Amino acid sequence: MVDLVDEAVRRHPDADAVVHPTGALTYRDVDRLADVVAADLLAHGARRGDFVALLLDDRVEQLVAMLGTMRSGAAFVPFDRAWPAQRLQRMLHDLAPRAVVGAPPSAIDRPVIGVRTDPDAAAGPAVAARPRPDDPIYAFFTSGSTGLPKCAVNLHRGLVNRFLSMTERFAADGAVVLQNSAHTFDSSIWQLLWPLTRGATVVIPDRTGILDFDATLAQIHRHRVTMTDFVPSIFDLLVERLRSRPQDRRLLSSMRQVFIGGEAAKPPAVQAFRRMFPDVRVTNTYGPTEASIGSVFHAVGDDDRQVIPLGLPLPNTAVLLLDEHGAPTPRGDVGQIHLAGVCLGAGYHGDAARTRQVFVPNRYPGVPGDLLYRTGDFGWVRDDGLLMFTGRRDAQVQIAGVRVDLGEIECTLATLPGLRQVKVLVDEAGATAALVCFYSADGEVGEETLREHARAGLPGELVPGRFVRLDGLPLLANGKVDQQRLRGHLAEAPAGNGGPGPTYPAGSVEARIAQIWARVLGFGAYDGDFYCLGGTSLGVARLAVDLERTFGVRLAARDLVRASTIAAQAELVRGGRSLPVPTAVPPELARDARLGDLGTASPRPAEDPGAILLLGATGFVGAQVLAALVAHGDRPVVCLVRAADDEAASDRVAAALAATGTAAVHRWSALAGDLARPLLGLRGDDWRRLCHQVGTIVDAAGRVDTLRDYLDLRDTNVHGLRTLVDLAGTQVRKRLVTLSTTTVRSTPGTPLAESFLAPTSAPPVDGYSQSKWVAEQLVRGAAAQGVPATVVRLGEVAAHSRTGSANPRSSVTMVLRLCLRLGVRPSTRLWVDWTPVDVVARMVAALADPQRRTPAEGVLNVVAPASVAVADLLARLRVGDGPLPEISYDEFLDRAADAVGDDEVARCLAVLRPRAAAATEPLAEVVHDALVGTETPQATRLARGLGLDWGTSRDREIDVMIDRLNRTYHAAVGRPHLSSGTVQ
Repeated sequence: MVDLVDEAVRRHPDADAVVHPTGALTYRDVDRLADVVAADLLAHGARRGDFVALLLDDRVEQLVAMLGTMRSGAAFVPFDRAWPAQRLQRMLHDLAPRAVVGAPPSAIDRPVIGVRTDPDAAAGPAVAARPRPDDPIYAFFTSGSTGLPKCAVNLHRGLVNRFLSMTERFAADGAVVLQNSAHTFDSSIWQLLWPLTRGATVVIPDRTGILDFDATLAQIHRHRVTMTDFVPSIFDLLVERLRSRPQDRRLLSSMRQVFIGGEAAKPPAVQAFRRMFPDVRVTNTYGPTEASIGSVFHAVGDDDRQVIPLGLPLPNTAVLLLDEHGAPTPRGDVGQIHLAGVCLGAGYHGDAARTRQVFVPNRYPGVPGDLLYRTGDFGWVRDDGLLMFTGRRDAQVQIAGVRVDLGEIECTLATLPGLRQVKVLVDEAGATAALVCFYSADGEVGEETLREHARAGLPGELVPGRFVRLDGLPLLANGKVDQQRLRGHLAEAPAGNGGPGPTYPAGSVEARIAQIWARVLGFGAYDGDFYCLGGTSLGVARLAVDLERTFGVRLAARDLVRASTIAAQAELVRGGRSLPVPTAVPPELARDARLGDLGTASPRPAEDPGAILLLGATGFVGAQVLAALVAHGDRPVVCLVRAADDEAASDRVAAALAATGTAAVHRWSALAGDLARPLLGLRGDDWRRLCHQVGTIVDAAGRVDTLRDYLDLRDTNVHGLRTLVDLAGTQVRKRLVTLSTTTVRSTPGTPLAESFLAPTSAPPVDGYSQSKWVAEQLVRGAAAQGVPATVVRLGEVAAHSRTGSANPRSSVTMVLRLCLRLGVRPSTRLWVDWTPVDVVARMVAALADPQRRTPAEGVLNVVAPASVAVADLLARLRVGDGPLPEISYDEFLDRAADAVGDDEVARCLAVLRPRAAAATEPLAEVVHDALVGTETPQATRLARGLGLDWGTSRDREIDVMIDRLNRTYHAAVGRPHLSSGTVQ
């Protein structure tokens, strides 16, 4: 490392090495200042293998001290002067540093030196023994299960390998790097030091301790930053902020590379960022503190929409997956992740026993190094060789990127006299993960006493946000704490805050803020102080984003910190400065939604209704529509199907129709084509024949995939529909019926009338719904030009009312099948709308009849007025003669992660991943009740006119569907994977 920095100094002496709030330092400046620190350390006897404690608040001084310590041959260990004094003293005692750089909070029996910041006062270069590759270079304290933090030591060779690998991959992007991590986190190492190995610039911002996106974006813009990294939980908030403030996206115009790491990345946020900034590369990183920051990288691509891989190991490192017996797991099976190679550090300083527990002998031929590091993380390897992450099976968790061992917190709290029992859990029901302490204690021990005890012995990030007192902690038969029963208390608002706050008038600013608090905190909020209720700095940032989006006013995080009650925040909102009103429709959507002139075309004679062109006849809904068309009409039906030729197309349609139970009929034909291609992929004569013969177009096709972005779906769902609109307006006007979705509204639950959305209405946020929003605008334009067009919006298309055949690709069916796979069901209070597929098909077939008038406003919301409790669906699943046991959502998700290994489970995990989608309902983004806010008067009249079962109890239909699901699943239980037929 010293050689790399020295070479950069030699080549770029006058270039800016560091830019900080009060100025800048050149490479020559930094070089001279680091020499002063090295000389002072050498004068106090520092040598290779020694440790030097850094207790500095100033980040520039921190950087200079790191470089100076390396030049002395010693290894640096960053401390936070804000840590509790007792904890600091204990850690310094255990480390036994050769010297301390900075200002320790109390007297210490070690030499203490300072850091000069005036390059002109610097002395000559220090002379020290050059460090060797196997020498320690730095160490960081990490959370430990015994109540004492562990000091993880890393070596020169590991950091050099990491930096050289970064230079090989990212040199073109790393001209200006923003130092964006706390100095006690190892991610700060690459941000501060890697740029100085190659002549780049480090930007060190003024840190206030508050997560302030305004300041971060301003720094990036002012200094033309090209690279930085974020913890995913913070990155997700940044993406939401940029969604709600699109005018701020220009501030990131200089960015070329973003790293994310420290916890599992969420595909929707990452892909949304990539859509906003197509020129910015996003890299997912993985690696523990014990192994040189990070040793597995993955460049996120368009295919990473269900789950983001950890990736592949860096050069000179390796990854092994081993089972509980130490044997390698077969590809696709879950095993514990072990790391090997030059990335491994030297273990834990002064703790040989714990080092031996996790640094184990390497007995695998071809794997580099003598040792393996047992990470405690579990994963599996896909067929393409990429490492995937499933979770942990111990008490270590990640909170905003910080590795936290719950045992350390419990051990520290247990030292308080009068505390009888204590258990710390992670609550992920709110918008941000939070630590919650459950305890029982003698009468004089209350929440404030326990909180102060925690603050006196733990760093801020390890202090629980909530404390829940119980008479006694529930126990299992084996004497362990029953965590599932404890989690039942998480949705309860904390006691001791004066009871519930005032009842706010419905729709008032206070009432709406209280709803936001409930989402952020994960329970119905009392009118207390946000921080006393368990709020965190990340939660404040979440509040700022949600308040701005709800009220349209600009709010700074620092103001919300000071205004920490609902009443105070309501005053901020009332006095806030309105945000600029952004353009409602993104440019690419607005451009695609424009429909040109269709030209003149004559109406089709009533006596010659023509044939029906059906698209999507092999899909779940489309096959039922075909069955309804041939059963309730006498017009010929032409099915356009993707296939090699017309014969293959006919085979596909026949198989789909047979699966519906429809008797063979001969009023349909098949045509090989492709909705996503010009002229539907047809030859010119076939296209002209359709233009002349077809009188009605029924579009039941398109790609239904909520994990894809708009651009992925545009060819089929938008350009394909545009081709159908052109067909409807060519030669003779043709009736057009196209299927859409109730999610075209910008926010679930908001009013959705049976009419076209205005072109200026705010589109939804997910790519699939956006594609349908644009498609509806095209149909709206066609209707305005005289095309008799109808949009049929659908919610949850449920199983066939008689056969019980369900859509294997729907989220509801996937969750039900996953429950059968795992043998358990999660608890939930959600409802889902329920419209049987045969009811939908019959209504669509009726709308294809040219004798029937099109709806007055061109839209039907086909959502039957009979919702179903998801818990009722899950309770009807069977294992043996009884229902599936109910467990917490967190445990359900963990079991699903353990069962990963085929595409269907992976897809289920992709839709299940948002644990914090709602205050207390992590399934809220998986299923929803489309009936809420949806108006259905015209659909109701049509259904009743057709004599359909509409708005009645669905119990019998549900029983038929569940019985079929139980039978078909258990018949296939011997197979190793779920049916591949359900995979899109």
